[in-house]
Amino acid sequence: MKLIDDIVEILSAENGKLSDALFKTKVLLHKIGQKELVPWVNSELNGYSDRDSVPDYRVLHAQVLVNASNGAYQATSQHIPMGHLKDDYRNTLETAKMEQSLAVLEKFAEKNSGHLQAHIPMEAYSLLGKGLGNGYQIEKAWSEISPDSVLQILIQVRSRLLDFVLELKDQFPNELDDSQVKDRIENIDAENLFKSAIFGDNTTIVVGSGNTQTVTNKKLVGDCAALEKQLETNGISSDSARELAQIVESEKPTSPNEPFGTRAKQWLLENLKKAEDGTWKVGISVATDVIKDAVKAYYDL
Repeated sequence: MKLIDDIVEILSAENGKLSDALFKTKVLLHKIGQKELVPWVNSELNGYSDRDSVPDYRVLHAQVLVNASNGAYQATSQHIPMGHLKDDYRNTLETAKMEQSLAVLEKFAEKNSGHLQAHIPMEAYSLLGKGLGNGYQIEKAWSEISPDSVLQILIQVRSRLLDFVLELKDQFPNELDDSQVKDRIENIDAENLFKSAIFGDNTTIVVGSGNTQTVTNKKLVGDCAALEKQLETNGISSDSARELAQIVESEKPTSPNEPFGTRAKQWLLENLKKAEDGTWKVGISVATDVIKDAVKAYYDL
């Protein structure tokens, strides 16, 4: 099916334009009778109007930084202790839902410098500052994310969409005529292929008429090779991915909220420096989220 081939070519090309692939995907979804899945394409192209509908891969980790002084000394762009904050409030400060259109995200990612910042209201400074010592008072506080984190969203969209069209491509040999394509579509669960590839593991989504559905993708559960591939796809070097996958296979998670076992925690401490020195193709904050999400999927947490 030529339309599928065109999308695959765009997504797999080094300079392929993601928006072009999405426009063609919209046509493809109409052609195979899956119009109810088009809203995802529109949301990626135009941005998400409802923050609650932002998919997991667009939810990024943000770091909280402050400028503070004690009258004698000034500290700028410093991390601060956050353990005294309630989990819900801390999550609002350390989480960023990126509802912007792909065009906006692409423009920021291309800069490869600076950070996106969200200022924290002054009313929160007193609470944030309870973890500080030596008389330091917060003068300015903000949450920020890096271009590397935003780039990861683009990689995720490209990778997930490619997974879908490749799965679909296997079902549609190029020699089929239009009538044969129509007959083949009736025997393919394109809707489930799409949701599994795009939305991933145990994700609650809203499609079509607004019905809420839960999509469970079991591809990673208990599959060491799939875990290794998932890590590599998201920027972790092959050697590191293989090593962690073997560790995860050999031990159990500490808890549902802390999926790493003893050896995995030690591995993480020793290997995150590879995100800083360029060994991995992903920044440290994104690498942490990628690894945690993949391991949780492996354990089906």
